[in-house]
Amino acid sequence: MSESTEDFAGESGSGGAPSEEVNILDELSLQVSNSSNASLSLDGEARCPVLLVGQYSTLALPLDEIFTDGFPDEFSLLVQLRSSLTEESSLLTLLSRDGEVMLQLRTSGHALTFIGTQQRHYEFPVSGLTDGEWHRLAVSVSLEQLTVYVDCVLFESLDWVYYGMAVSTAGLLMVGGTVRGHETPFEGGIRQLSFMAGDPSAARLHCSLHPPRCGGGGGGRRASKTPRSPGTNSPLEEFLLSSNDLENLEGGAMDKSSLLLRSSSVSNPP
Repeated sequence: MSESTEDFAGESGSGGAPSEEVNILDELSLQVSNSSNASLSLDGEARCPVLLVGQYSTLALPLDEIFTDGFPDEFSLLVQLRSSLTEESSLLTLLSRDGEVMLQLRTSGHALTFIGTQQRHYEFPVSGLTDGEWHRLAVSVSLEQLTVYVDCVLFESLDWVYYGMAVSTAGLLMVGGTVRGHETPFEGGIRQLSFMAGDPSAARLHCSLHPPRCGGGGGGRRASKTPRSPGTNSPLEEFLLSSNDLENLEGGAMDKSSLLLRSSSVSNPP
């Protein structure tokens, strides 16, 4: 049975302990620039930063720079996206230094797919994600369950035998792009892409407690960001993000992490 999550505004994360947000859009804005196939804009009156990912762009960061204390075994992944691409494509990928997929979130016109280590592959029959409208996705990974929420409603929860994701930080986080040559690159807008480390309950509270960070109004939604001084912009608003293929990234983030991802390079369009 579907369950709305709008009524849980008074609850906190797991055990009441504060969770740590890892905002991937912020991380990209600070560490990735000088690329050509994605852009940043401000969406609507709330001035929410939106990363527009071109079909042939690949934004990448070393995992050890994002998850400095190691990758969490339990977490929530919070996403707001808009896309019209009906083919299956990878929104987010965590790659090992050998180019193997450690974690991946894939979308299509008929399904949402979560891929983990040890070839765990879970496909949820979610339709309508590629209708060109904004959608919220939240994935909860805990020791007992894998749970997916779509647009603030519980979609499915699976019990599993789980001993941790075993994701090494000696690797690369990619937004968009492809790992194998036959895949279709993601194309669309991303308004939120965050990990709530150590807090699998945050997925259930996505819409009530964890909206995207915006610069103003937001139609009454709570801002989780301290207001900036007038006349100043966040790094996310000041960077023009765009991307490239992994070969172009090898001189930057990939060299820094000694990543051997030649087999994972993305070809530019003709």
